[in-house]
Amino acid sequence: MRSLIIVVVSILMFRSCPSFAWGLKDFGDEAASPLTTDAKYVLVAGASATIILAVFKRQIGDPFDEQQVRAKPLGDYSRWGDIMGQMVPNILYIGGMSLAGSFDQPKGYERALGMFKATAYSSAVTTVLKYTIQEPRPNDHSTRNSFPSGHSTTVFAFSGFVTAEHGWGWGAPALLLSAFTGFSRINDNKHRLHDVIAGATIGWAYGQSISRKMEKSENQAYILPLLDSQTAGVSIYKEF
Repeated sequence: MRSLIIVVVSILMFRSCPSFAWGLKDFGDEAASPLTTDAKYVLVAGASATIILAVFKRQIGDPFDEQQVRAKPLGDYSRWGDIMGQMVPNILYIGGMSLAGSFDQPKGYERALGMFKATAYSSAVTTVLKYTIQEPRPNDHSTRNSFPSGHSTTVFAFSGFVTAEHGWGWGAPALLLSAFTGFSRINDNKHRLHDVIAGATIGWAYGQSISRKMEKSENQAYILPLLDSQTAGVSIYKEF
């Protein structure tokens, strides 16, 4: 399911975006963006909380113990969290912004590409961690890909990017959706709390940092020297 969604999103982006450019330098800068933008504070806070919960779980206790998990407080509603964690809001946003761009709406294509990048980078980091750490899932110890939560990663990449681009008016509902999805993974005993927090941290950090990189690129100006037989000085170049 997730592989099919990635293929659909990729086709949509290449068909919709008139200037899809993604060089090696861009890739490196954007991959490191949670460390080079103000998203690093979220990254540090989330990583610290994850480590504390994972290392000192027995000492501090788990707020979502086995008894609460068995009770399944979300009931059948948890399936909607599972669906939302399958990149559904990310794809809807990309499609909507691509459509807006086709109608000459400012920033439509750029925002669609930004959401695509935030989702792709955060998913890649989570996948590497999953198959490097190989933590067993709480409901099936033979499946060793519990940490971090992939559903939480993608849905928090969505809410992080939406909040950065559109403010808290749209960001707050997006964040509530993300929190619901994260809790649904604990409710269904698919993940532990620290899995969800780790995934949420990665997703939110990339959602915010990719937006910051886009903003910086828009505001960037270039200073070039001018020197010929009649002129000596500098020129300032900026795209509007």
